[in-house]
Amino acid sequence: MISVEASNVSTAWLAAAARLNDEPKRKAIHTVVRIVDPVTETPAVREAMDELLAAQDLQGVDTVANTIFPAAIASSSRDHAELVDRYVRMYAFLRKRYSQNRRGTYFGRLIQYPTGGEPFDQIGAVITRIGIERDGGNPKQARYEAALAVPDDAATNAPVYMPGRDNNAMAFPCLSHCSFQLDTEGHVHLLATYRSQYMVQRGYGNYLGLGRLLAHVAGQTGLQIGCLTVVAGLAHVESPVVPVRRMLTRFAEMW
Repeated sequence: MISVEASNVSTAWLAAAARLNDEPKRKAIHTVVRIVDPVTETPAVREAMDELLAAQDLQGVDTVANTIFPAAIASSSRDHAELVDRYVRMYAFLRKRYSQNRRGTYFGRLIQYPTGGEPFDQIGAVITRIGIERDGGNPKQARYEAALAVPDDAATNAPVYMPGRDNNAMAFPCLSHCSFQLDTEGHVHLLATYRSQYMVQRGYGNYLGLGRLLAHVAGQTGLQIGCLTVVAGLAHVESPVVPVRRMLTRFAEMW
C-alpha cells in the first residue's frame, strides 16, 4: 500500500509516481493520494507532463481531464442545468468523433447514469442534496456514504461502474464512484475510487479532472473547495518509464 499527501495536482502526481517507481514492477495495491488543493498546478510540471504525453502520442492532460469534467463548457454555462443540457446534446457526437470515448465519458456517465427509466443526473442530485442539508442548518457530514448501486438513494454518492454492463476488465470505466463529504468549516471534499489507474497515460489528467469536478460542486452549492482523495485498487507506472524517471529527477525537490 502507498499513501501520499501533496499540496497540489502536480506535486501529487510526482509523489505518487515516485513511490510507485520504487515498487516491484512499478505497481501497488491500494494506492491512496490526498491532494490538499486539487485545482492548483505547478506550471513547469504541467508543461513537462504534456510534453511527455505528446512525445508518446498520448492524450494531453486537458483531454483526459475533460472526460471527467468539461471545464470549458462549464465556464460558459450559467449553472449546472445548462451545463448538463449542453453536454447531453453533444454527447453522441463526442462518442462518435473520438474513438477513446466510444463507451462514453466519465462525466457523461455521471450525469446520465443508466437506470430502468430515464438517465439519472447524479451530480445534479449531489448539488441538490448538499443544498438541502446546508439550508437545513445542521448538515450531515457523512450522510453521503449510503447506497452505491441505486442512484436515487445515493444522492451524494455517484457511482460510475454499472454491474452487468461494464464487463471489459481493461476498459471504461476504471473510475468506480465519487462520493462527497462536508466538513464543519464549509468545505466539500471528494473521494474518488478507481479499480485501476495508469499513472502515465491518465493519472495527472484524472487528478485535475476530479479537482475541477469538486470545484464545480463547491461553486454550485456555495461551499469552499476541500481536499481530493483518490484511491486506486491497483496503480501502475506503465511504460514509457525513462521519460517518467527523467521528470522525477528534474522535479525531485518537489516530492
